[in-house]
Amino acid sequence: MSSTASTLQRAEVQSLSKPEPPQRSVDMVQLLTKYPIVWQGLLALKNDTAAVQLHFVSGNNVLAHRSLPAPEGGPPLRIAQRMRLEATQLEGVARRMMVESDYCLLLALPCGRDQEDVVNQTESLKAAFITYLQAKQAAGIINVPNPGSNQPAYVLQIFPPCEFSESHLSRLAPDLLASISNISPHLMIVIASA
Repeated sequence: MSSTASTLQRAEVQSLSKPEPPQRSVDMVQLLTKYPIVWQGLLALKNDTAAVQLHFVSGNNVLAHRSLPAPEGGPPLRIAQRMRLEATQLEGVARRMMVESDYCLLLALPCGRDQEDVVNQTESLKAAFITYLQAKQAAGIINVPNPGSNQPAYVLQIFPPCEFSESHLSRLAPDLLASISNISPHLMIVIASA
């Protein structure tokens, strides 16, 4: 038997002996360790809400802790403005993302109390947020003041799947993007100082 044939045969035996589902859960555990959840709560737009968990991808995670509301019983993250997905706007965001201490990149995924709730939150995230933002060709904007102030201290820019978000996620977190792109709707969130 040639070495190529015996190598292929060994590979076949190995692939038969490795059960796929446990491997998938190990991958998810590794991904959750690499991209930890920094916040869970409600995202709101007009009269719609969706429960999401935000995973830290890159940048300065201190910005996330300073700008996001208390996860337990805190107010929802309410999208109040939009930013058109135009080259000049996107260049400004990309410039901010060149200095690691100036931005925090998060990935929002649907979450819920149980499997049925996750399905409902997934549908809500898709219909009320992703489809809406893609139809408007816009990112959602949330201005967050420091406690006790009305002046915006942080800006959260919420991107639906688009060329801009996918290019940054594929560069910064290709393993995470590959594992969720076919199974879960997602939003990319960039936090920066106002």
